[in-house]
Amino acid sequence: MKTDGWIPLEELNDSQYIWAGTKVRLYGVGLNVKDKAEDYYDYLLSYIYDNNEYLQLTNLSHGEAGNIICVIKKDQPNQYSLGRTLKEMMGIKDTYVLFE
Repeated sequence: MKTDGWIPLEELNDSQYIWAGTKVRLYGVGLNVKDKAEDYYDYLLSYIYDNNEYLQLTNLSHGEAGNIICVIKKDQPNQYSLGRTLKEMMGIKDTYVLFE
């Protein structure tokens, strides 16, 4: 698996700030895929129009772009979520995060 710059979600601190613009990669999403290193979906954490309580994870991958996998609650009154909230919603197995 190519994970340059990607941090395993399980290694992320529970109190880490997760801002809009953060990318999340989930490996092992397809069935009967020959190359597991290329078997992943990328998601972008973004704001939801007219919703101040949640952020959404939107798929960026070809053929699935625009699909939303989940929403995560913001750490009110802040504009970010926390690592523990992302872990609860995405699970930690085969999940990586990229801060740019």
